[in-house]
Amino acid sequence: MNPSARAELESRGTTHAAPSPANSLDQVREILFGAYVRDFERKIARIEGLVASQGEELRADTRRMIDVLEAHVKRETDAQNAQRESDRTAQMAALNNVAREARDAVAELDQRIKKLEDGLIRAQRDFRQQILDEAKGFVEQSRSLRDELMSTLQRELALYTGEPSEASGPASGVVEATRTPEPRAEQS
Repeated sequence: MNPSARAELESRGTTHAAPSPANSLDQVREILFGAYVRDFERKIARIEGLVASQGEELRADTRRMIDVLEAHVKRETDAQNAQRESDRTAQMAALNNVAREARDAVAELDQRIKKLEDGLIRAQRDFRQQILDEAKGFVEQSRSLRDELMSTLQRELALYTGEPSEASGPASGVVEATRTPEPRAEQS
């Protein structure tokens, strides 16, 4: 039994002449189990303090881990946003480049079509001029051939009718050769 409990019992015993049965039962309990109960209460208090401190440490560690996790998630989110913005900028630049190339290709195609149309118009004009020149040449050749045929026909007609012709040339010889000879009377 511990000395403070003894001192307490002795002081109680001297002040009270007749202890009550409930008090004596409490005193017996105190004598028998008091040290164990106090030791048990100290251990429970120490365990409660330990649990409380470990709980605080756990809360602090959890808070620290959550803060680290939040910072990591924020960094990753910011990095992904930056990457997405970079990709979007690159895609926009590529789209603008493709659009510019398409506009340039359309402009070049328009220029080529214009050149082809101009060349076609020039070729049609040249072809028409060539046809016109050929037609004029044909008309001139036809006129000269007609004039020649007319003069040959007039000479041949003049020879056939006996009238003198204005010109005698190789054409009259050709007509004479083709003309049928007149029958001659036989001489006896």
